[in-house]
Amino acid sequence: MVQLSSGTIQTTNMVLSSLALVLTAIGIIEDKWVELSVGTKETTIKHSPWMACCITVWPEDDLEAVRTMMILALILSFSFNLILGMEFTDMIPQTKYIHLFTAFLSFLTGILLLSALLYYHHKLKQGQVTYFFRYKVTWIPLTVYINIIFYIICGTLSFLHFKSCASLNTIHESDSESEHTLPSANSIQVISTESPTIMPRSIVRSHSINTKEDDIVKPPPVQARRVTWAL
Repeated sequence: MVQLSSGTIQTTNMVLSSLALVLTAIGIIEDKWVELSVGTKETTIKHSPWMACCITVWPEDDLEAVRTMMILALILSFSFNLILGMEFTDMIPQTKYIHLFTAFLSFLTGILLLSALLYYHHKLKQGQVTYFFRYKVTWIPLTVYINIIFYIICGTLSFLHFKSCASLNTIHESDSESEHTLPSANSIQVISTESPTIMPRSIVRSHSINTKEDDIVKPPPVQARRVTWAL
């Protein structure tokens, strides 16, 4: 498994989230998401879920939920990019909980975008039967699908970053616990560094000294002899 560094993950997340914001801004400015064919003369009307008020042939209440989800996704994407920028510039600490929060935020943004787009297509199919003859999807919804892929990648990278930080913290905690653990009583060895001052007890018994003293040959006593000179 390829191990990605912290700087690589942060740079990739920043680039992808910034591209997602740019594509979102293009989708807001460009209001031609679909082309609706209405009337007997095949009149084409452009439409977008970002429209503040809907056309007369399509009541606005049908798209209120789509617009709400798109606005929430925009707020979450902006918050996600802001947190990544603050983390990249060390304005906030890079902890494992920050990585987990950014992963959750990225996945939630992607899910909201996907739900809004699918619901928008569902409303288009319903409106085709009631309000217009047919519709044609342009390239703008394709950018939304690209944004969804971007946010899924960012969430996956943030989650991998969280797992790597959690594993590193576990290793550090185990090392610190092993350093502060006292050795057991069986493993304690008392080593004396002082030179012994008491001589060991001799194995020679005390009476042996007396025996040796008795064995010493004493010189015989000088005998006084009386010498008589004969005259």
